[in-house]
Amino acid sequence: MRYIYIYLIFIFSINCVMAQQSQDSTMVKKRPKIGLVLSGGGAKGFAHIGVLKVIDELGIPIDYIAGTSMGSIIGGFYSMGYSAAEIEKIVLGQDWDHLLSDYVSRRHIPINEKEDAERYILSFPIKPKGIDLPRGIVVGQNIINLFENLSLEYHNQNNFKKLPIPFVCIATDLETGNAVVLDKGYLPLALRASMAIPTVFAPVEIDGKLLADGGMINNFPVKEVKAMGADIVIGVDVQSGPKSKKELNSFLDILNQTISLMAIKEFKNNIDFVDVYIKPEMGVYTVGSFNDADSLIHRGEEKAKEFIPRLKELKDKYHLKKQDRKIFTPPNDTTSIFVKQIEYKGLHDVGHTLVEGKLNLEIPGKISLAELKKGINRVYGSQYFDQVDYRLLGDKEKILEINVKERTTKRFNVGVHYDSDNDAAVLLNTTFRNKLKRGSRLSFDLKLARKPRFQTTYTIDNGVKPGLILKAEYNDSEVFAFENGKKIASYDFNYAKLDMKIQSLFSESYAMGIGAKTEYYHISSEFPNPDFMVVDDNDYFYTYYAYLKVDSHDKANYPTRGISLYGEYKLVTNNGSALKGTRRPASVAYLKFQKAIAISPSFTVYPKFYGRVVWGKNIPNFYLSYTGGIDQTDYFDIQIPFVGLERMEVPSTNSFVFRGDFQYELFRNNYLILKTNFGKLVEDVNDALHAGEWVKGIGLTYSYNSIIGPMEFSLMYSDKKKEISNYISIGYWF
Repeated sequence: MRYIYIYLIFIFSINCVMAQQSQDSTMVKKRPKIGLVLSGGGAKGFAHIGVLKVIDELGIPIDYIAGTSMGSIIGGFYSMGYSAAEIEKIVLGQDWDHLLSDYVSRRHIPINEKEDAERYILSFPIKPKGIDLPRGIVVGQNIINLFENLSLEYHNQNNFKKLPIPFVCIATDLETGNAVVLDKGYLPLALRASMAIPTVFAPVEIDGKLLADGGMINNFPVKEVKAMGADIVIGVDVQSGPKSKKELNSFLDILNQTISLMAIKEFKNNIDFVDVYIKPEMGVYTVGSFNDADSLIHRGEEKAKEFIPRLKELKDKYHLKKQDRKIFTPPNDTTSIFVKQIEYKGLHDVGHTLVEGKLNLEIPGKISLAELKKGINRVYGSQYFDQVDYRLLGDKEKILEINVKERTTKRFNVGVHYDSDNDAAVLLNTTFRNKLKRGSRLSFDLKLARKPRFQTTYTIDNGVKPGLILKAEYNDSEVFAFENGKKIASYDFNYAKLDMKIQSLFSESYAMGIGAKTEYYHISSEFPNPDFMVVDDNDYFYTYYAYLKVDSHDKANYPTRGISLYGEYKLVTNNGSALKGTRRPASVAYLKFQKAIAISPSFTVYPKFYGRVVWGKNIPNFYLSYTGGIDQTDYFDIQIPFVGLERMEVPSTNSFVFRGDFQYELFRNNYLILKTNFGKLVEDVNDALHAGEWVKGIGLTYSYNSIIGPMEFSLMYSDKKKEISNYISIGYWF
């Protein structure tokens, strides 16, 4: 009987243990699913990162994520496997002014396009019905490229619910006004659509729908995360709520208010389903406070710490354990990818060869992420596309899919400028691409001013293979004769030319070519100075030339690194092979060299050299060298700039100028520049070492780099003029 009792006790114990295990197993199976909802709010959404840092530290598992706008971006990266700490590094490492623009580095813009890219303040596409406005201020080139670079491993994943953490984001269908739940497709494009603030960012087309910021309809997608299967919802809300009329002081304030009011009803319907509602204090921060990311992250973290007791209570109650998931780290520039082929989408008017040449990738073969990024930037920098993005498909051997949105081939551009020498001017430009030949550009310039200018240019870019540039130009200008720094005569200088050159581009920064042009000059004056220029002079000249051009400056204005160089040699005749009355043609050699050297982030030294040498007999006055003027214009190639002298003040046969600019950025886009130069003006090139006149000058310039171009005020002095003069320049040069 005793053994029977022992046996029964043993069986009972086993049943208890099994029952307990079964209960524990049931508890694990019934562990509630945690959903995370992240609202939109522009830069204020950086506070989400601070909340995620606390969630990571506590080991709270997240099973589902839904987000809108900036909440979709932060949530999307978290769903891929990025930790909160890694997302913080990414955010703090960005240049947000660059990222939230369509700016492309000058080193990726072809040298023959650099000048045009830096002289217009407005650019409009020309459609069949006339001039049109863009869909948004920013197309989003740089932001979509960032998303693609950071999500390389998930380009193949079309179902967002199969990401390490299932994810959805919200966008708005601009045609119907309905909210669209994005849970499949190409993740970078979905994130870009969810954040497309109307009028600021261009909308995105996905599956035939034109999508914009989801915050207009549903800025707090709680019901969507519940529909995914969430039992408990943690919601992070960075919206500021409606502002009073006294607080609506800017474009962004009004835009944010409009979006908030549209979504407020849906927000009220959603908030009742939130179990843990975290709302960081935003204080003075706005949707545009992108440069305050560290402070916003800190605010989110501090607010989340207030909820630690509540989060621990949930963790203990439901035996929540830290997720065992792979922490995803961002790829770096050395990441290697084997690409077996490239496919192109969106090409219609532009040929494959242009894109292939700009990509410059050896396919099939291994490429680095750095090479891919540079190639994408070169394609975008070609100016033929509004957007260029990519997708890597396949497993070990990838197919590189290049998606382009061709830029409207017809554009109308506007520039404005004022300076003390030439007064006010407006530039009207019309540019047509792919006319007669793919990869070509036809441009018409009309300068509206007291002295007008017209120019038309047709360019065929063949890269390293020789391309063709045809140009016709007419320029009506006014030049002066000076004596002891005073104007003593005025000349009406009319100039026309037909120019043809063959040019090869060795990279985006180097070009060389040869050319020939026919030039016509007409000079007249009511009060001439015979020692300065011959008046009522009309003549045709033929010029044959060769040149080398280099421009690797990081910025067109106020560069901090890079060089620019232009060297040219030309023969000038008016009698087939000679000047009338001489045995040989005149020769002109010209060299301009500039190098920017950054001493510190704020201080740059900018040494420059200008030299022009003319030799021959009976050289016409309008082929001499004219020294003076604080900057060099593109109107004439006979001018040598010199700080302290009036524009084209001193004529000579040869001119050599050494200059140093000391540029200090006082604060953002505001510069103080000390300009010093000395030069030698020589009549006889054969005696340049001993003959000639030495001139010295100095100037101080205050400049603001505005959206319409540099705005500069300068004070200058030279030992030749011996008095202080001033100079004003506003806007881009053209």
